[in-house]
Amino acid sequence: MIRLIAAFIRRDFLSEKSYRLSFALGALATLANLAVFYYIGSLFGGQLAPELEPFGTDYFTYVFTALAFFGYIGTGAGSYAGRLRQEQTQGTLEAALSTPLGILPLLAAMSAWNFLFATFELLVYALAGAVVFGIRFPAANWPAALLVFALSAACFAALGIISACFVMLFKRGNPLAWVLNNFEGLLGGVYFPVAALPWWLLAVSNLLPVTYAVRAFQLALNRGAGPAEMKGDLLALAAFNLVLLPAAVWLFGLSVRRSRRTGTLGEY
Repeated sequence: MIRLIAAFIRRDFLSEKSYRLSFALGALATLANLAVFYYIGSLFGGQLAPELEPFGTDYFTYVFTALAFFGYIGTGAGSYAGRLRQEQTQGTLEAALSTPLGILPLLAAMSAWNFLFATFELLVYALAGAVVFGIRFPAANWPAALLVFALSAACFAALGIISACFVMLFKRGNPLAWVLNNFEGLLGGVYFPVAALPWWLLAVSNLLPVTYAVRAFQLALNRGAGPAEMKGDLLALAAFNLVLLPAAVWLFGLSVRRSRRTGTLGEY
């Protein structure tokens, strides 16, 4: 099993290595986006908005932290559907599903490179924040932040697997990916605290796992909050995991069986 997963990683690495210019342009785009938020924060002269007071940090540090966190856990939400769609268009999906791996190891193999590359990007992102923008987290509670990170990553991986089910069944047209890409950042507190939202959007925000994930991570990193102070957010994330993880595995297996029965695995 480990050799097969390593083979998937090697294949994806060789493919990614051939697009060096794309990586360089992506890194420059990341720095440009950070500069935009940096100067937006500078526009307010470092004043602490009421919505930021619970986190005890300025706007740029808040956005920097949220973007880095959301960008990494979002890998789980997007990688499964993306890799599955790539296998479909390359005509290799049926062969990949014929390997002796089970459903969970296969999903891990298909997304392993994405997570490795996202980890590298996160390290570069953190280095840029420290060196270029001088961001520091002197009060950070790292064990609590890692706990939030683990719960959030599992939750978004489950959402990603469910998203992959739509790709398996319908090829094109993925409503879950559309919601994740267009609304989670806006309504989940990535670009600004959800307290700034009107009450009717705040009610929608409370239905999204990203809201609890971002808030808890910000509190742990910027305020040094511990599990007791983030109990509500941690319990919400745990509840999402209890529902989404088994549902994701069951739905993906169901989607594979249905596609095999209808003979549409090779279609894209």
